[in-house]
Amino acid sequence: MKTEKIIWGLILVFLGGILLFENLDIINFNWHVIFRFWPVVLILIGANLVFSRDESQSSKIILIVLTMLTIGFITYKGITTESDNGFHWSHNNDDHDVDNEKRSGSDVFLEEYNDSIKNVVLNISGGATEFILKDSTDNLFQADVDKNFGNYSLLSKSNDSLRTLDFKMKGKTKWEFNKDDTNNAVLKLNNKPVWDVNLEMGAGTANFDFSSFKINKMSLRGGAASFEIKLPAPVNTTTISVETGVSDIEFSIPRSASCKINVKSGLSSNDFDGFTKQADGSYTSENYKEASKTIFINFQGGMSNFEVKRY
Repeated sequence: MKTEKIIWGLILVFLGGILLFENLDIINFNWHVIFRFWPVVLILIGANLVFSRDESQSSKIILIVLTMLTIGFITYKGITTESDNGFHWSHNNDDHDVDNEKRSGSDVFLEEYNDSIKNVVLNISGGATEFILKDSTDNLFQADVDKNFGNYSLLSKSNDSLRTLDFKMKGKTKWEFNKDDTNNAVLKLNNKPVWDVNLEMGAGTANFDFSSFKINKMSLRGGAASFEIKLPAPVNTTTISVETGVSDIEFSIPRSASCKINVKSGLSSNDFDGFTKQADGSYTSENYKEASKTIFINFQGGMSNFEVKRY
């Protein structure tokens, strides 16, 4: 059995065991320690990168032992460290609770569309936010935000037929624990232009259904994030770049689309059903050589779960 599968299995057993014992009220685990001791996880990822090319039995044993020590350390700190009530990501700019209450509420951001706009670059950044995209709009861009903290902004730049939109959450984010303090942003895009989408967030979730849009390029960057992305058929060549830390990433692509997947990771779990692994380590769809329009997906991450499926 491959070492990375053993390590990933140990991590899943750890997470499942902690959740089970919490539900049975046997322990009270402080999830905050996972992010407080994030450097320990980086050490584990780095060790895996160092020994990943060494197939010797001793290297495999070292990686497994390091994983067990890391899990044991985090388990001990999580059980023995007092925690607050609930788990969440909260805003940190040294303001008082009264100021945070003033920032809560709902906002709507709009950018009008005109026929001269052919290409759009959409840059999205923010933490502790659930981003959702399922519908189109007659405007170029629309965002309906329900927030418990922070402030959002939308900036627009024009250059002939190209429009650049920067949708950002202002302020810094820190790890805290209260499951009620998360933000929700429902996005809508115009399906006439061709889109380049860049999403960057430290923590949060993104559920994007791009099946009715034209996507040229996409870049996803996240720390402890969850991405669920549904892609359309490629306009010509669609390039997807993913860089994550500890994240869960799921892509859905049309069955008719040609696709090639490249993976560079430390302790990742890969699920590419219907793809064939090539000699260079890449994965290709059955129609990869015949198709003229292709989706290229490049995964790079630490302890992440990468999945690509057909629809």
